[in-house]
Amino acid sequence: MKTKPQGRMYDTKVAIVCEPLFKKGGAETHLKYILEAFPNSEIFTAYYDENFVKENFPDVKIHHSFMQYLPKKEYLRELYLLFQPVAYKSFKFKSYDIVISLSIAFAKFVNPKDIKHIDICMSPPKFLWQKEGRTLQSANQYTGFKKKLFQFYSFFVGSSLEKKWQKWDIQAAQKCTKIIAISEVVKKRIKKYYNVNSDVIHPPVEVSSIKKSRKVNRKENWFLYLGRIETYKGVHLAIQSCAKLGLPLKIAGVGSNMEAMNSLVKELNAKGLIKFLGQVSDDEKFDLLSRTKALIFPVKDEDFGIVPVEANASGTPVIAYREGGVLETISEKNPKTGVFFDEYTEESLTKVLKGFKSENYNPDNCKKQAENFASEIFVYKLQNYVKDALQKN
Repeated sequence: MKTKPQGRMYDTKVAIVCEPLFKKGGAETHLKYILEAFPNSEIFTAYYDENFVKENFPDVKIHHSFMQYLPKKEYLRELYLLFQPVAYKSFKFKSYDIVISLSIAFAKFVNPKDIKHIDICMSPPKFLWQKEGRTLQSANQYTGFKKKLFQFYSFFVGSSLEKKWQKWDIQAAQKCTKIIAISEVVKKRIKKYYNVNSDVIHPPVEVSSIKKSRKVNRKENWFLYLGRIETYKGVHLAIQSCAKLGLPLKIAGVGSNMEAMNSLVKELNAKGLIKFLGQVSDDEKFDLLSRTKALIFPVKDEDFGIVPVEANASGTPVIAYREGGVLETISEKNPKTGVFFDEYTEESLTKVLKGFKSENYNPDNCKKQAENFASEIFVYKLQNYVKDALQKN
C-alpha cells in the first residue's frame, strides 16, 4: 500500500464518500467539517440534489454515479436503495492520498485500491441490523403509489437480498483501514455486527456559532421536543406526560407520525396545552432552545444526539431517556446539565418532570459541557487521526 510524505494536512487530497445528498441533517454537518479539515477534497456520492448542493457545498467538486440520471430520486428513494451497492462499488479513486467515507448505509461499499480507507460510521445500517430502530417500518406509513413501492422494497429487504447485503456490509467494514465510530454506543454495534474494533470521535456540533448568536434568555414555563415526529423517537411519551401533569409542551419538527400524534393530543384533551410548531429554521430552533425550561429527549438507543448538545450550548438542560449517545454528552453530576428517566414509560418520564426544577441547572455549566463536542475539536482530532493513518505502513 503506497504512502506519501505529508506536509500540512490541509494539502492532503481526500476523496470523501457520502450517502446521497438531498437534505440537511447531522451527516451533512459532519461532511461540512470534514471539508473544513481537508479543504483539498472532492465528494463522491451515488446522487445529489443540485439545488441543495449549490446552497450548501457550492465550491466543492462532486462526483456522482449512474444514479444521478434516474428520475424522481427523492420520491423513490426506498426503491433506489436497491441500486446503491453497485453505485458505490463503481467509483475509482486515482491521484488521491486517502478515502474517507461517511456511512449510514452503503457509502463504505467503495473499494479503493492501493490507498487507505477510513470509514466514519454513523451507525451500521439499521434497516439491515436494527429494524426496530429504522424510520421506515411499515407500508401503512404511506398511501397510494408510494405504499405499493414500499411493499416492493420490503419484499426485497425481507428476502435473500437482505442476507447478501448483510454479507457485503460486513465485508466492506472489514476491508476498511480504520473505522471511526461517532459514539461508544456505535462502537459497540460495530464490534457486534462486524467484529471490527473502532475508535471514537464524536460528531461536530456548531457550539461556537450557537453561543455567539444567542444570549441565554430568561427561561419560560414550557418544555420543548425538537426532532423528527416518528414512533421510535418517543414523542408520545412527552405528550402523555406533559398532558398528565398539565405542563405546556411545544413540539418542533415533522415526520410520518404527525397525524397519530395530533390524534393523541386531541384524545388527551390537551390541544391548548401542547402545540405543534412544524418545521423550524435554525434561527427559530436556537431561539426555542434558549427560551425553553428544558429539552425533552425521549429517544431510545440514539446514535449520538446532536440536539441535546445544542440545547446545552444554548444554556438549557436536557431531560433524556437513560440510553444511547446521550449518556456520553449529558452530565447528571458536576457540571449538572440534565437528568435521565430510567424506564421507557410515561410513568418514568412523568416522575422526572414532576420533580424538575430549573434553578438546579446553571446555564454556564450547560455551555461548558457542550464545548467538549465543538466542531473545532472534531476538526483537530480528525486531522491528527488521518495523519497517523497515512504515516503507518
